[in-house]
Amino acid sequence: MHKYTISCSNPASQFLQIQLEFTSVNEEEILLQLPSWRAGRYQLANYAQYIRDFKIQNEQGEEIRFRKISKDCWSFQAKKKHIYYVNYEFFSSRMDAGGAWIDEDQVYVNLINCCLEIKGYENNPIKIDFKPIGFSRIISTLPKNKSGDLLAKDFQMLVDSTILATNEITHWEYKSGNCLFNIWIKGEVKFDQESFLDSFQKFTKTQIRDFGEFPETEYHFIFQLLPYRHYHGVEHQKGTVITFGPAENLSDPSQMEDLLGVSSHELYHAWNVCRIRPKELLPYDFSKETYSKAGWMLEGITTYMGDMYLLKSGVYSLDIFLKQIENTLKKEIQNQGWENQSILESSFDLWLDGYQAGIPDRKVNIYSHGSLICFCLDLMLLENGSSFPEVMKDAWEKFGKPMVGYTNDSFWKLILNHTTDQSSLKIFYDRFISGKEDLLVFFKEKLNLLGITLNLTENQDPLARDLGVLSTDNKIIKIHQESPAYSDLMIGDEIKFQYLENKIHVVIYRINGTYHEFKYDSSKEFYPIPNLVIEKGTEIREKWMK
Repeated sequence: MHKYTISCSNPASQFLQIQLEFTSVNEEEILLQLPSWRAGRYQLANYAQYIRDFKIQNEQGEEIRFRKISKDCWSFQAKKKHIYYVNYEFFSSRMDAGGAWIDEDQVYVNLINCCLEIKGYENNPIKIDFKPIGFSRIISTLPKNKSGDLLAKDFQMLVDSTILATNEITHWEYKSGNCLFNIWIKGEVKFDQESFLDSFQKFTKTQIRDFGEFPETEYHFIFQLLPYRHYHGVEHQKGTVITFGPAENLSDPSQMEDLLGVSSHELYHAWNVCRIRPKELLPYDFSKETYSKAGWMLEGITTYMGDMYLLKSGVYSLDIFLKQIENTLKKEIQNQGWENQSILESSFDLWLDGYQAGIPDRKVNIYSHGSLICFCLDLMLLENGSSFPEVMKDAWEKFGKPMVGYTNDSFWKLILNHTTDQSSLKIFYDRFISGKEDLLVFFKEKLNLLGITLNLTENQDPLARDLGVLSTDNKIIKIHQESPAYSDLMIGDEIKFQYLENKIHVVIYRINGTYHEFKYDSSKEFYPIPNLVIEKGTEIREKWMK
């Protein structure tokens, strides 16, 4: 068994002191690989940049020579059955759901950030001694032994885990099925416990109902409720970390809707992604990019289904659910990336720029665009007596529960097996998944099955409406490609405008110090605002909401 000893002698420094102890099996070259990325974020994080004072010693305390063979892999020559100690410090200054943060009030670490994989020893069990001085309570998604040590059966389990040391934390719990669900809240609680737990019990029970079982016997929701604006969640097999702020805003029902949304989303990941996963991600290879075209399945499905289960369970009313869809549609209307890249191509390019805005209209968003794809597929399946929840239960039984993974083809074949109208789904795939057609036209048509109409009303921002220019603080951030100003204005220009003689008079100040004036006719409306209206009840809507 390997052992990690993790301590923090000076919280104000934000440095962890980490020691890895292990015994070599043979006389061999040992490779120590620090993860370059983490599960749920398919983008290089390069955690090695936060490490300092790296050294290796033997059991006599003698320093062992090592060499670095990549940006995050260290190598040394080991002797047979010798004990070695790898020591280093890790800087913990990133407060988000996948990071590490230390201050006078807590030591919080996602172990993927800072734990080394010993190549060839990946399946060895690992013990973690985590008892930072001055903090009395230890919370983790890892199980504990009688001595209070945290245990991981192998490296993959270790780095799929979170630890938190603090003195003050709110703890609630509830049961659903055969699982105990823990809610840990670090930060101010500005909402009612009873209604909060009621909502969690409802969406948890409904998700478990449709999958037939929950994969764990104990699960942890770890919340970091912050005094500043923040919104982030990261999935783990045995729990999730969610950061949200400002905490005081959670007294506002609309803000609580957002927190419930990310919570249901992350719980759904306990099945989808944590276990129902593409073959190329089984197991995770954290040393390098692992390319996949499954982005709409990983995050699009989870985004749609996470909100859908808040509706199905009665936590969201239909009006609240449709408000979330309107927000998604607004993002989609402002992005013409579907003209240039399919969602399969955008999934593959996650490693390139998937989590940044990127250049204008280069790609689609796998979360928002993927969720609308899933919504459309759900409606098409409902037309033929099935549904997307039934597809996902089948995916759990075939791919997730046995942890065998899927390919793009095998997952799509599974979907086709749930309909008698395979030709319509195949055409949909060619047009909107592998193809680059406008999904919103098709989406608007399919909404009629639910007795819901999508109306597009004019944007109240005159620059956006009449000129196709989006701006923040008078700085241009986006220009529609069909705008009459597309050949004149630039992103980053400071803009002022007025209406004179039925024309838009624009004055811009460019970063190069130049000044320009333009006049435009307002002949077309851009960036309309989506509005979903419930017109009538339908049988399909009744089944969809159950």
